[in-house]
Amino acid sequence: MKWKNKIGVCLCFMLAMIFMFHTTALADDIGDTGGTGQGNITGTNVYTFNYIYDRNTDAIELQVVTKNPISSFGNTNTHTYTSPSDQLVLHTQNPICGNSIDNAIATMNSVGGYNLSVADVKAALNSLGYYDKGNGVWMYNGGFLTYVSAVKIRPQVHTITYNANGGSGAPGNQTKTQGQQLFLSTKKPTRTGYTFKYWAAGIGGNYNPGQEYTHDQNGGTVTMTAYWRDETAPNCSDFYAIPNYWSAGNGTVGFTVRDQGSGLASVVLQRYSAVTNSWSTVRSWTYNGTTSSQSGTYTESLEGVFYYKLTIKDKVGNTTTKTSSYIYLDHSNPIISGAENTVADWTNVAPVISVSATDYFSGTSYTGSGLSSLVIRDDTGRIVASGTTSTSYTLASRYEGIHTWSITATDNVGHTSNKTVTTKYDCTKPGIDGTEITFVRPDGVTVSGYCQDNLIDQHIDDESRRSINVPNVTSGIRSVILYRVTGANRVVIYSDSTKVVFNTSNTHSYFDMNYEITADEKSASYYEIIVMDFAGNKTTKKLTSQYSLLSWFHTSIDRSTYE
Repeated sequence: MKWKNKIGVCLCFMLAMIFMFHTTALADDIGDTGGTGQGNITGTNVYTFNYIYDRNTDAIELQVVTKNPISSFGNTNTHTYTSPSDQLVLHTQNPICGNSIDNAIATMNSVGGYNLSVADVKAALNSLGYYDKGNGVWMYNGGFLTYVSAVKIRPQVHTITYNANGGSGAPGNQTKTQGQQLFLSTKKPTRTGYTFKYWAAGIGGNYNPGQEYTHDQNGGTVTMTAYWRDETAPNCSDFYAIPNYWSAGNGTVGFTVRDQGSGLASVVLQRYSAVTNSWSTVRSWTYNGTTSSQSGTYTESLEGVFYYKLTIKDKVGNTTTKTSSYIYLDHSNPIISGAENTVADWTNVAPVISVSATDYFSGTSYTGSGLSSLVIRDDTGRIVASGTTSTSYTLASRYEGIHTWSITATDNVGHTSNKTVTTKYDCTKPGIDGTEITFVRPDGVTVSGYCQDNLIDQHIDDESRRSINVPNVTSGIRSVILYRVTGANRVVIYSDSTKVVFNTSNTHSYFDMNYEITADEKSASYYEIIVMDFAGNKTTKKLTSQYSLLSWFHTSIDRSTYE
């Protein structure tokens, strides 16, 4: 793997060198490349290579289409290499080129917004040991090129600086990137006895704080110089409360204030809670008449929905009040309910998993950021049901057996809660296997379960092989009982070989029933076996004896005759 990592590093370096001297772009690059070995060359399958640009991965990917499905493709006839780490070996030596890398580069330029020439890309690949086999398919020693990622063309960038021109508190530098919208800082500098009016740009023209700035140039600096008039007054140049969207973190309140007359006396910060509908003072600052610019911050660590009021006083009582936007802080996990109502014991009725979730602030009924999803996954991680605040799933028969289900609730700031529930589902009846036969009487009546030797010999189990769903486990046999039925009279035959009750569920429990029908039971109509499993599934089987059949025919043949 080390030599592949070296290829990736070299590729980035070579392309960087190529594009340093490119006339139409400042910087293009090709990132990671992917490759695969050829493997053993066998068979007559036909491989067609298509190089395709994928906007989602921002890369040129190799799509291989075969005439016949192959096992390494998951028994399909197509595979796309979507990452450099995909090293699925291709067992071919002479592939056909479908869509060429030239077409893929053209698509990348038009769809992805690149400015890469085909020649430059091919030269960079050649320098890294890749080459065209002559049919449009690119390879290296022992394998094929499968993946080429790219980085967009770097736009023009320059720096904006601010000159207070005798004042103080100029904003920090900003960076203007070509093609991106930029607004100048809203912060204004201050100067004793003066009022700031606007910024005079070194490129010509005047700009106001917060105004959109559209000028582009290739590097360098544009200086904004403050223009002053003598009409200043005490002010609050900045007051903010963030974030103004739902967040799982803390909030930040900040301000910058200044009074150039009598000087600052105090700043008081108050907080309004939308949860409790109340105000409280959270912080205060004392300045003792300073005329310099002052800033302060407050970290909000409580959960809630808040906005803030800033009250600024100078030494002679002049007051300025500022109000912030709301901030939204969610520190609580969602709560899942309903999972505990799922049937957890063995059942032959498809269990239903029905859950709901809430996202309240801790200890309140006030909704926080809200739920983004509520999903139920099976024990392979597959999502079987999803919703926002509630969802349910009725088990399909393929989930016969014991399965553990994962329930995950996620709110809009990424907090998650998880619960699990285990189901025991058995919808297949136990099996009874025996040596009886089917017999047709002279009068045309069919007799099923005919024990011609007057022996009841049956094997009873609840193995998973009896279910078309092939469950991982079954509930197992709970009880086996043999009845003798004579007319309307039904009698349990008690013996160790005719009756059993299992106390615990065991998928591999079984019972071998053996009973010899005696001559004094000739009047019996039939014998009935009833088997129950722990999920409530019931299997019955009726058997007819040799004695009974002979009595119907009024013959004297007994067992010794055919033995």
